[in-house]
Amino acid sequence: MSYHYSQKLWFSYLIAVVGFFCSLLLWLVFKHNLQAYFDLLKDFQLYLPWLALLFGLSFSFLIAALIGMAQLARQRAFTLRQINEDLKKEINERIQAEDIKQKLEVALLQGQKLQAMGTLAGGIAHDFNNILYAVIGYAEMAREDVPKESVVHKNLGKVIEAAHRGQELVSRILVFSRRQHHHFNPINLKTTIDAALALLKPTIPASVMIHFNPTEVTILGNQTQIHQVLVNIINNAVDAMDGEGTIHITMVHVLADDVFLKQFPNILSQNYCKIKISDTGHGMDQSTMERIFDPFYTTKEVGKGTGLGLSIVHSIIKEHQGEIMVTSRLGHGTTFMILLPEYAIRGNHG
Repeated sequence: MSYHYSQKLWFSYLIAVVGFFCSLLLWLVFKHNLQAYFDLLKDFQLYLPWLALLFGLSFSFLIAALIGMAQLARQRAFTLRQINEDLKKEINERIQAEDIKQKLEVALLQGQKLQAMGTLAGGIAHDFNNILYAVIGYAEMAREDVPKESVVHKNLGKVIEAAHRGQELVSRILVFSRRQHHHFNPINLKTTIDAALALLKPTIPASVMIHFNPTEVTILGNQTQIHQVLVNIINNAVDAMDGEGTIHITMVHVLADDVFLKQFPNILSQNYCKIKISDTGHGMDQSTMERIFDPFYTTKEVGKGTGLGLSIVHSIIKEHQGEIMVTSRLGHGTTFMILLPEYAIRGNHG
């Protein structure tokens, strides 16, 4: 653009040069034909050529100066606009960088909090599991010493059942604390989600619609754990919609250089699959979203939830080297966004 404006300035100089030569030509005409055309101006005949030359030059240079000033003013205005646009761009980049920094700080703080609580929960669960083994063992031995038809035998059976439920709870806590390691295999994520939805369909009310927009993606993971993630999130969505509404599930590829991935501190340098699970439920406020992945936190009534579902989901996604986040507004539903690293299948191509 600066080259374009310099051309316009040279054009104004060209006008000045042309004006100079026109004035010189006019001067020559007056110089050689003065007697024929201006008999009445004999007293000024010596001055007319010079006056014409001076007038032509003055007019030409005046026009050239005005054009040059106009072009210079336009160039300055253009430069100011460029500076203003660059400044706005820099401000927007700083705002985006600050926003990403805040998200990174929140994610890091939440990760540290969950890691500390996971370590504590894992230690407690391990010791509690040993106690349950003793309770089950002594209860089973006691049952062998009493008649099967007796009330004591039945009561001991209830004790054993309760202890087994306690073991199931302990296993869920151990999953949260990552004390259990699973073997990962390449799995087709689309097929895995289809299978999970097929298992969920009989348990979901007919008034709840699920729309799945899939794409072909392969990840390195555990199919059972991915099923558990979907079951927890979708069941929560059904509860949030009071058994009536729509759930949308979409899958899209996210390339390794996508700026969207920069907001996550532990992201890998590779392509990801982004899974979005949105519902039309009553949504959550900001304080609830901040605690949604905390263990033992639940908004359900007493007896209807342990508060471990989403914390286990968070642990599973982290174990798969992925990321999970939630966005919601009261009265506008909730969206869970899951990032899972894609698995590049390397084969022989002939």
